[in-house]
This record gives sequence, C-alpha cells and structure tokens, in this order.
Amino acid sequence: MYRILAIDDDPIIRRLLQQAMSSEGFEVVLATTAAEGVATCGRSKPDLVLLDVNLPDGDGIDVCRRLKADAGLRHIPVLLLTGEAADVAFRVAGLEAGAEDYVLKPFLPRELVARVKGILLRSTKPTR
Repeated sequence: MYRILAIDDDPIIRRLLQQAMSSEGFEVVLATTAAEGVATCGRSKPDLVLLDVNLPDGDGIDVCRRLKADAGLRHIPVLLLTGEAADVAFRVAGLEAGAEDYVLKPFLPRELVARVKGILLRSTKPTR
C-alpha cells in the first residue's frame, strides 16, 4: 500500500484529499502547516507528498526545496496544489524546486488520483 502525505491548511481540501486517496486504497497522512509537513515527512516516509503552495507558516515551493535537499527524502515525489493558475513563472519555480507536477485548485478528485497514480508508477515501488 502506498502512503500519501497531504499538506494543506484548508480542512475542506484535506478532507477531500483524504477521501479521494483512501477510496483508491492509499494510506493517507495529514499535515496542516509547512513545519508539521516537513516533520511528518521525515517520520512517516511517504511514497508521495501532496503539497499546498500557500501554507500559513511558509511557501510550499520552499518546503519542496527542503524535502529535495534532504538526502533521506529527496526521492519522494511531490505534487504541488495551487490556485495560482495564471502565473507561469510561479509554476515553473515549483517544477525547478523539484516538484513532479502541479494540480490547480479547484481540482477534480478523479484527475488528481490519476496524476498521483502516474507519478507513483514512474517512481519506486512501495516498501510496505
């Protein structure tokens, strides 16, 4: 079973992410802030991180950079969630920080699940 870490400060989005991922058989771990997300990632060693770009205590792109700079975490794929569709430079910055993909809010759960599955197929197999 794959483990997904969802980092988002919006409780409605967290619930939607948990429902969409768990309905497909993924184990879901939740975090609400950048600091909690980084700490949880280190403890839970997820197979993929769903990361909101706008968190109350930090920028999701900076969190992505931190994860990718950590030798023990850099292999974990990151999918960024953002409502900032118009700013191409912003999206490019996320990809340059190491994110595998972007999903724009509001998103369709079915599309998000398909993107997550695609990323996981291209990455390593789960160890659980």
